[in-house]
Amino acid sequence: MQRLLSDLLEFSPIGIAVLDADLRYEYINQVLADSNGATAAGHIGLRPSDVLPDIGAGLERVMRKVMASGQAECDFEASAEIPPGSGRTTWWRASYHPRRNVQGEICGIVAMVEDITLRRHAEQAIRESGERVRRVLDTLFTFVGVLDTDGVLQEANRAPLEQGGIDLADVQGKPFWECYWWSHDPLVQADLRAAVARAAQGETVRYDVTVRMKQDSRMIIDFMLKPLRDEDGRIGNLIASGIDITERKRNEEALQVSETYFRQVVESTPDGLMIVDEDGVIRLINSRMEQMFASTREALVGQPVSMLLPEESRPQHAGLVSGFFREPAARDMANRRPLFALRRDGTRFPCEIGLNPMRVGPERELLTLACVTDVSERYQSRQMLEKALQEKTVLLGEVHHRVKNNLQVISSLLNLQARNTTPEVHQALLDSQNHVRSMALIHQLLYERNDFSRIPVSVYVERLLHLLRDVGAGYNSRLQLSFRRDGDEAYLDLQASIPFGLILNELVVNACKHAFGPGEAGEVEIVMRFDDALVITVRDAGRGLPPGVALGASSTLGFQLLPMLAEQLRGELSVESAPGQGCRFVLRVPECSRE
Repeated sequence: MQRLLSDLLEFSPIGIAVLDADLRYEYINQVLADSNGATAAGHIGLRPSDVLPDIGAGLERVMRKVMASGQAECDFEASAEIPPGSGRTTWWRASYHPRRNVQGEICGIVAMVEDITLRRHAEQAIRESGERVRRVLDTLFTFVGVLDTDGVLQEANRAPLEQGGIDLADVQGKPFWECYWWSHDPLVQADLRAAVARAAQGETVRYDVTVRMKQDSRMIIDFMLKPLRDEDGRIGNLIASGIDITERKRNEEALQVSETYFRQVVESTPDGLMIVDEDGVIRLINSRMEQMFASTREALVGQPVSMLLPEESRPQHAGLVSGFFREPAARDMANRRPLFALRRDGTRFPCEIGLNPMRVGPERELLTLACVTDVSERYQSRQMLEKALQEKTVLLGEVHHRVKNNLQVISSLLNLQARNTTPEVHQALLDSQNHVRSMALIHQLLYERNDFSRIPVSVYVERLLHLLRDVGAGYNSRLQLSFRRDGDEAYLDLQASIPFGLILNELVVNACKHAFGPGEAGEVEIVMRFDDALVITVRDAGRGLPPGVALGASSTLGFQLLPMLAEQLRGELSVESAPGQGCRFVLRVPECSRE
């Protein structure tokens, strides 16, 4: 029996020692001896203060108290540096029981000691790990909470507490749906309570929800509730987390509103709009495009834009698309000349297309916005207008041709009439004939050029001089007529060309008749220039104006008409003359156009 008891004490996982009334070790098992850092034999006859100098005296006081009171001292803890100076602390949990002899008298102590050093280290490691985890969680902007499977909040990190303006004590131990963040709306609380029930069954629940924050403000969070399982797969807790998405939601709503406005504008515009990529594929169209091409959105989007063109235009279109994307810039196709597009039923219609490149998306993809305008009505109106204009042009040409012919008939009649008259009458009729011929020349030029709005001045002067050379030869065969143009061409409209021709005819004929004597050699020169106005100079080196002859004050009809004709041109006519030095007439016409 004694042997069995000794074996039990020796192999016990708990340290056991027996001390006498003087608190000297009588017995100690190997577990406790190892824990104290000495051999079992080295303990016998020594007191605890001898073996454990740092804490031995304190342990002995507890033992004397037990012997004095007869009451055991159970489950108290002690620690010491063992061996001394090692820097390693050993922890115990001890119980001291009074030892009694056969007479029942207290004769010592029975000590039962459990080494809890490893447990203490494990608890400390767990505690430090938990504190480290909490510090990490507290630095996160994410909201994190730990619930039990019934939905009671056990822990929460700092972020939701600070955002809510509350302390952990305000919500810890409460059902999660009754906490401050959710209590503003019964429907929100009901949804959360349902989510807790689903998560407790193993489901991960996630949804966007509006929660209450400090000063009764609102925040939208991306909320998730996930079950946490132990190593056996049992659900022990629920982890609640949330991310603030208020700004993102506002941006999404703003983007959605902006997109709605954009689509309304695109769909309501009277022109057809489509977006085409670099491969010439249609990406997007508006409803006007559907109406214009008698097709549907589904039939057009994803198709090559060339399908909207007639067959003969498609080969060159691919090159035009690639050329545009090489040098993208806002432009009009065909310089706003009408192009012809092809409807789904095969009919064609004229349209104008404006192109505007744009880059979209994070990769800055290059696309083109094409604006298509149906110009069928304008094209038909233009066709009708061009047809009417062509008809009027033909008619006007015929009018000028007939007027020229009629003036030539009058000139011929005057010529016939002058054959059988007195010299004075003959000369008057020839002068009238020259006037008629100068007007007929204007209508002839208009008819020949097919431009009924204006005549080129230099061409008219050269043609008129050609006609007047025969007239000049009748007065003096040695007379020379010349013309020189300095600078650009000038143009006169029909209304101004008639008085201009009459003035030039009168000045040249007068020079031929009066500037030189019979058979005397001479030259009449006409010079044209155009700066801010048309300036025509007619000069000769003849005898000059006779006394008493002046513009508007002469007895001759021509000199009386010249100022009136110049006034019709809104121009100015001046003359410089000196005996023996000839005359110089200058006509200035401000209302004249440049080439």
